[in-house]
Amino acid sequence: MQVKKNIGILEFHYHTKYLYTVAKIVKTKDTNVTIFTTSDLFLKLKTYIKNIDDYEIILKEKNESISRFLKRVEKICSEKIDLLFVNTIQETILDLPRFLSFKPKCKLILTIHSVNSWFSMKPEIQLKKIFRTVDTNLSKIFVRFFVLPKFDGINVIYPPIKDYVKQKTNYKKPVFKIPFGFHDKKIDEKLAEKKYNELLFVVPGQIEEHRRDYETVINAFEKIFEKNNEKTKLILLGYPVGVYGRKILKKCEELKEKGYNITYYDSFVPEEEYNNIMKTVAFLILPIKLLSYGLGVTKEYYGLTKGSAAVFEAIQYGKPMIVPDNFNMVKEMESSTIKYKNTEHLGEKIQELIKNKKILDEYKSNALKDSDKFSITVLQKYFTEEILDKIDSI
Repeated sequence: MQVKKNIGILEFHYHTKYLYTVAKIVKTKDTNVTIFTTSDLFLKLKTYIKNIDDYEIILKEKNESISRFLKRVEKICSEKIDLLFVNTIQETILDLPRFLSFKPKCKLILTIHSVNSWFSMKPEIQLKKIFRTVDTNLSKIFVRFFVLPKFDGINVIYPPIKDYVKQKTNYKKPVFKIPFGFHDKKIDEKLAEKKYNELLFVVPGQIEEHRRDYETVINAFEKIFEKNNEKTKLILLGYPVGVYGRKILKKCEELKEKGYNITYYDSFVPEEEYNNIMKTVAFLILPIKLLSYGLGVTKEYYGLTKGSAAVFEAIQYGKPMIVPDNFNMVKEMESSTIKYKNTEHLGEKIQELIKNKKILDEYKSNALKDSDKFSITVLQKYFTEEILDKIDSI
């Protein structure tokens, strides 16, 4: 009889959805799984994991410092864990020093969310952000000499990032790819087949300037509405953030006043409503801005050095996507993805979908097939063959 391996997952910052993903993937017939986290994150995690009793939960105590909690995690891992996934270490001197003495006697895999912040040793200078500049450059020293060498390998949440690490850095240890999310086959098929009188397009996520280019989408749809308002509907499925968010909502109000078929939200979208809309949408539009900054001043690029959770929302619900032409899409989803160059090009692509139901149905069918490549079954097979069966040699 094969002895089960003991897998640990550590998350005390904020990535609850990814904690859920990793927990689901690594819990197989051949593993016992222990989750190390905080009470707040655990409450959120329970809304995702229905069989929470399948996991051992170790919580940070109310008055326990992070450093003391890590010491306790280290002791437990040294005694009974074979492999520990550390889901988040922030690339800042406020977090990195906590891991200077963290070295449990088990294999360690660190999930890297922003590749350049962990591997680029080039000094960064932004005079308008002097504190972040100092923090970023000090963090590079901590990362290179004290923290990253502790780990036996790294994990990335967006598969194409593995290629970037292999081609653009000198990292020699194993690089794994456990994605941000997976295809949920349990989504209610009857609800998913609900028919709309209009073609429903959704832009998911908070309305933030540094994340998405909403102007291109809204300008394209303003022209589409002039000709196809009865058939088409656009939903901005997220609440506004800052001045930019309010500006976008004001434009939406103007379109609504013209009688155009657009829906938007002024505050947080209730989860049940969010899920119901995502299940019935025809296409997800992801107007992703490539350039991003992490906690410091290092440049990151969505799809290349930094993962995009939005792509895995589409995968979760099995929906086709529309993304900017220069976004580095997961190759498994290419047959269910439309790319656009600018406002006019986006409008043309959507007009084609409106006029030709056959094309629309083909993309919908491809999306379900493509998303199946990220099912729990497929991802658990990857985990078993590439990580679990090779723990001793990692």
